[in-house]
Amino acid sequence: MKITKHIARRLAALALAGVMTLAAAPQALAADTIGGADTAQVPVSRELEQENCIQWLLDLFGLGGSDKITVDYLNVRGQGLRRNVRMDLVDCLVGITYTELGSIGSYAEISDRAAAEAWKAQAIAIHSYLEYQNQYGSSANALTYTPVDQIPSATRRKMENAIRDVADLVLVYDNGSGWSVCDAVFSCSAGYNTQTGVYGTCSALDAWGTDVPYLQSVESPYEEQYHNILRRVIGKDYRMLEYNDSRHPDEPYRSADTSHKSLGGFVQYDTLVVNGRSYRYLNQFVSSRYCFDFTADQDGTPAMAYYGYGHGVGMSQCGAVGFAQERGYNYRQILSTYYTGTRLMDSSDGSVSSGGWNLFDWLFGWLF
Repeated sequence: MKITKHIARRLAALALAGVMTLAAAPQALAADTIGGADTAQVPVSRELEQENCIQWLLDLFGLGGSDKITVDYLNVRGQGLRRNVRMDLVDCLVGITYTELGSIGSYAEISDRAAAEAWKAQAIAIHSYLEYQNQYGSSANALTYTPVDQIPSATRRKMENAIRDVADLVLVYDNGSGWSVCDAVFSCSAGYNTQTGVYGTCSALDAWGTDVPYLQSVESPYEEQYHNILRRVIGKDYRMLEYNDSRHPDEPYRSADTSHKSLGGFVQYDTLVVNGRSYRYLNQFVSSRYCFDFTADQDGTPAMAYYGYGHGVGMSQCGAVGFAQERGYNYRQILSTYYTGTRLMDSSDGSVSSGGWNLFDWLFGWLF
């Protein structure tokens, strides 16, 4: 049925394109190649792009196919921030996934299957995030794309083979009146709650003060183990001990209130109170979102311990690789773990997965 739909869409698109070419014959827009042979970037405004009557009408009637994507804002490695980038969908997802996860398939500790499932989960999260940001986002939320011709050829082939099969999929949730695409945020690693002894992600409510049904705090047990393996990609220490209040450097540490925590130990911005003062974040952090605890170093000097890298909301990349490698999770299981109550929608035909327990995955997932 899906093949029939694709064929029908293609035939309709070709017919409409032929009619419009004879009627209008607009001039082609200049494009700069930034990736594979079929990847082109159009550095023009949306208004100018719509002067291409054929493409505009194809998109208007939903006949443009799913092999291209337009990204409102995209950081292109070596070129900076670009506006209105239209490019091959698979190339786009491969390039951004490589920026995020790198050549994890080449690590001895990670099997080819686990790498493929982690890449798939990451690609679907990226696709969903891009579609959400196209609707509601800004340049501050732009992801970074590595041109695919800069990716080592063996890694590129593996990533393309994995991601091509899921390129059309996006995460959606039931908003009460229909399906909406998810703001599928992700970060390098989740946190650790010293009070509960559990690694886990932070909820959107604790991180940003807004409750999002699919961005809840969930347990993520493989954070430290796989951060140590993926540090070559992440490039930051997972756990650090230091305390240096840059606003009051000569004032000794006396007390801190970190009682309002998510499962992973992340403290809501306005509830981090040090020496009686509320902080959004402390300036020595490389990110404005960490989970905190106050303790003492080996010499007994008061110190602040912070864990995790990034905001900690949504999918943890270290955790996703860990679930794929240690428990044999496929991309569907990884995504359902980190994005509570979501479904997968095929953007090419609008079909939504049934969700819930999957007998096939339970019986035969280990074979793959």
